[in-house]
Amino acid sequence: MSSNFRVLQPAPMDQEPTPQPQSRPILTSKPKRTVTLGACVACRKRKSKCDGNRPVCTCCSQKDTECIYELGPNEKPSQAMKRKNEEMQGELSNLRQLYDFLRLRPEHEAMEILKRIRSNSPDVPPSQRIRELADFVRHGDLIIQQPLQTPPGGNIDRDPLHSVTLPSLRQALDSPGSLESYSLPYPGIFPMGFDGPATQRRRHTQDLSARTDSQSSLPRPTSIEAILHTPSTAAADDLAADPRLRYVCDWTRVTDDIGFLAHLLTIWTEREYVYYHFLDRDAFLADLSSNRHDFCSELLVNVLLASACFHSSAVKDRNKPFSENSIQTSFYYEARRLWDLEEGKDSLTKVQAGMIFFLVLAKYGRDRDGQRFLLEACISAQNLGLFDHESPQNKTTPTHISVDRWRRARAVTAWAVHNFQLSMAITYSFPVVIKKLPAAQIPREDAEPIFRSECALHTILLDCVNIIQDNEYINPIDAESADRIEACYSRLRSWWYSRPSTLDPDKLPSQVHLLCAMQYNVNIVKLFRPVLDRESSAGEDAPYIERARSVVSSSLREIRRLVLLHDTHHGWSNAITFVIHGITVASFGTLDEMAHNKPLVSQPAIDERHQGLVTCLRALTVLLSYSYFAQPVFRLLTQKCVTLGVGLPAEVQGALDYCTSEEWTKKAAELVSSQFIADTRSVAEDTETMRMDAVISRWENLSLEDKQAWASRKGKETADL
Repeated sequence: MSSNFRVLQPAPMDQEPTPQPQSRPILTSKPKRTVTLGACVACRKRKSKCDGNRPVCTCCSQKDTECIYELGPNEKPSQAMKRKNEEMQGELSNLRQLYDFLRLRPEHEAMEILKRIRSNSPDVPPSQRIRELADFVRHGDLIIQQPLQTPPGGNIDRDPLHSVTLPSLRQALDSPGSLESYSLPYPGIFPMGFDGPATQRRRHTQDLSARTDSQSSLPRPTSIEAILHTPSTAAADDLAADPRLRYVCDWTRVTDDIGFLAHLLTIWTEREYVYYHFLDRDAFLADLSSNRHDFCSELLVNVLLASACFHSSAVKDRNKPFSENSIQTSFYYEARRLWDLEEGKDSLTKVQAGMIFFLVLAKYGRDRDGQRFLLEACISAQNLGLFDHESPQNKTTPTHISVDRWRRARAVTAWAVHNFQLSMAITYSFPVVIKKLPAAQIPREDAEPIFRSECALHTILLDCVNIIQDNEYINPIDAESADRIEACYSRLRSWWYSRPSTLDPDKLPSQVHLLCAMQYNVNIVKLFRPVLDRESSAGEDAPYIERARSVVSSSLREIRRLVLLHDTHHGWSNAITFVIHGITVASFGTLDEMAHNKPLVSQPAIDERHQGLVTCLRALTVLLSYSYFAQPVFRLLTQKCVTLGVGLPAEVQGALDYCTSEEWTKKAAELVSSQFIADTRSVAEDTETMRMDAVISRWENLSLEDKQAWASRKGKETADL
């Protein structure tokens, strides 16, 4: 029997060395595998095994090739991807800031940057060079800029070409208190920042910097006095283009800065007059420059300037209604004072001012208050005989005014108030005030083609408004109702396809052409919307339901296409604010289609819907920075997205945090007094509860549990993208 015990040996002698005990042979094991988090670029291309040695891996050392790692030491691929994304976003932001600078600054300043771009050293990586140039622009240390010699508080010569010192943007953002040392003539003129808490404002600024046409990255002036007493080059260009603008300072007590006032008048023409045509501009400017009061008044000028402030980045708090720090508020209250002085009087300028008052208050989310001014404007227009063919005022002309100018000014005002009150009644869902056409013919000689075209459109809309507004009037299973809708639809299409080719938004995609095209499709959606609202009561087999759904879907798709064109060609930082209406109709209509999956469409069409919705959301994040009313619309839209499980793009998170904060909600409940109905679905059931002020009241009354649930859901939806 074999034994496993060691064999005993005799004890060693003293002279013999002690033998070492036998041991088992040591087994040689394979070296532990080295885990490499990320191979170098060369090994990845060769598909070689990379050991991750730095600065040069073994494989690259043996092959004598350049060894470059995209991952940092001990950096995971997911961390590297996040880092690269942040670097790319930063580079994109820098590039857009450079683009804005080249596009918006005077030519001599842009040429300085262009020279620096062309003198690029080949040894400097492009990303580093872009960052250096962007820092150069942001910190305003252009050699060509010279500091003002006159202290901000002193009187300086009003030279339109006088230079403006542009300080560091970071200094302007982080040290607003430094301005307090200056003696400021008016605290309300300063480039607008997002009016949320500081952290939210910075985040929102980052969001907007990645959007097209963002001007937030432009260098800031050192003092408000410098702006007030030193018109920019753009303002000088405005004065040179039309010297009559110089006299606007004679019509307001708010400020006497010629350059700033000329800038406001010019931007108002480009962003409001071009679409609404409130007045005969030539007659207005002629009286403005000659101190006559037939077609110009202090009331009209001040309310016009208040409205223009929405479109100027030089105005602080323009998206904060009635801010004490804003010059816009002073223009508004001065106009209110003058309006009260004209109580009981009727004039063309009062009619025009009443329309603009409504527009200002509507942008503040207070169209209920604005309706009073619009109503008085309509009454004054009727008292002036603008809608009465037999009125003696249509047959007499003041002796000091030419007959042609007098008749044209009256005709333009009559059609302007007709178009405006009808359009606002459809937009804000209140009764039409003036239900007949103006006494004068549509102005034709020397009138803008777009104004004549819009007059023709509103002639049709006057006949269609009862169908658009009266839901009980529509019965989807009634042939007569269908015939009435189709008759209006046919007239609208005939008008659209007979427009001059110069107004085609595809051939000439100007902002006003794109807006007119959006509104045409908005009117079609509203024409057929009552049919779809009656779908549940009529049943799926109602013969006209599918027809209405098809037309609405086609118009919504076209609005989304036009929004994308606007985004591509113009961005949103200088948009005509009425575009918010088209964006709202497209967004909620698209969500309705997505929720009901009707009509059934292919995957590419589903993708187009989603992309269009995302574009609308991004547009609103920019628009809400200068139009307060875009803020509750944006919140309501994102709320519906979350409710339907539609993911939100990450870049809207900053604006979303601000517009859902408790502070914002409380303030909105105090400010907003609006009849606007953003989500038109199911309006037929309960119109009043769908109006914006009622919606905001419900937000304020949300319980703590509701708010926590909403915050959790919106965070999840944003994280999904």
